[in-house]
Amino acid sequence: MCRLVHLTPLAALLCLGISTVEAQEGILLAFKFAPGDVISYEITISGTGSVTAAEGTLTRLSIQGGFTLTQTVTEVFPDGSGRLETRVPQGDVAIGLEDERVRFSYANGRIRWYANGKESSPPQGDLSEVPLIGTPLTCTVSPDGRVSDVAFTNPKLMAELAKAAPGVNLARSPSFAETLFPSKPVAVGETWRSSGTLTPLGPGLPITLTTSRTLESYQQLGGMGLAKVVGFSEARYRGPSSPLFSAQDVSIAVSGIRQTITSTEFFNTTSGRLIRAEYELVFTTEISAAAGGQQRGGSVEARLRVSVQGR
Repeated sequence: MCRLVHLTPLAALLCLGISTVEAQEGILLAFKFAPGDVISYEITISGTGSVTAAEGTLTRLSIQGGFTLTQTVTEVFPDGSGRLETRVPQGDVAIGLEDERVRFSYANGRIRWYANGKESSPPQGDLSEVPLIGTPLTCTVSPDGRVSDVAFTNPKLMAELAKAAPGVNLARSPSFAETLFPSKPVAVGETWRSSGTLTPLGPGLPITLTTSRTLESYQQLGGMGLAKVVGFSEARYRGPSSPLFSAQDVSIAVSGIRQTITSTEFFNTTSGRLIRAEYELVFTTEISAAAGGQQRGGSVEARLRVSVQGR
């Protein structure tokens, strides 16, 4: 591959010609995996939200922080799909609730906990059983980005999840069957769309999902194919109140959900990896909670910005 530095005019024209031909013929967008690969992302989040109680009381929320997410490829299947183990080896997140502020950080196997700027003893527990920190999340990712077979490696966690939220089934996940990329090459400017009904929260909460993505640009940079993909997705549920969570004498039900995601992603087509992305999430839901024989309704709204940088 030609490099874009120290080029003669003729070499520059040749490189431009190669990029143009590739773009005209179409670009194949696909994840690539090899056994033992470790994929690492630095993720930062910031956002605000609010919780409105039945009597109209408004509680404002905020979140800010970042964490490292790593995915280790443990197996590659004949179709190119990879089996991944996902962990969060370190993170630092602050959550605000009106005038109260809580911050917790995790690194080197240690959790630190702060309340309104003062460090205090963190909640006690066995870190080996904490999801993503001590117990990895496993899943299979296909070349087109479809996620399946989502599960925690600790069967105890899966059993507790099934008990608390009977409708949620991570082990079998048609609910995560959305593909990110088409199976065939796409041209610059081409848009691909999808729609369907998913059940990530159980069959009682069917969610209608529509997505649209466009290959906005493509170029060759130092031997790397760089694709810029912009997208928008909307997930909706509107129907009868459906149970979501129950534990002892507390239960939560949902009657309405709307989530939109606006995205800009930069994808390395040579290595088959996401290298950078920006997401804006807007989420609203209508809920009802029952506790101690009393039931109350309310709503939750949130807006988040998420930045992802591959390492």
